[in-house]
Amino acid sequence: MDLRIIDLGINNPQKQKILVVDDDANVQSLVFDSLCNYYQIITASNGREALSRAEFNKPDLILMDIVMPDMGGYEAVRSLQHNAATKEIPVLVFTAQDFDKSTIDMIRGESNVVGFVRKPFKPQPLRETVKMAMEKRPKPKS
Repeated sequence: MDLRIIDLGINNPQKQKILVVDDDANVQSLVFDSLCNYYQIITASNGREALSRAEFNKPDLILMDIVMPDMGGYEAVRSLQHNAATKEIPVLVFTAQDFDKSTIDMIRGESNVVGFVRKPFKPQPLRETVKMAMEKRPKPKS
């Protein structure tokens, strides 16, 4: 694994955490480069790995690719909802696929999906979308 992709938050433990789930290491690297100055980045290469990392790391947001080997993103989104430890984590769906309207509506209808990011992406719009998604995150109960 490319250790450059993982920022353990040592320099700023107050950074919010984002779990980036994509089977393409180049995409993971591009997301890291776009967001690492603002957020702590954790990566996973498939849905199963994402479920484990989400439960262990409790990220503030998940960027989830839909088409991946082993366990796809949609299945992972649904599984996250069924786990008390992860069901409140907002998910930005990350895809290069051109889905039909009914598929998009189905994915958007999931309670934890807060938006879509199209690949390829530009860094500034990605940062803006992530910031907006972070603002939609439910506030912890006191």
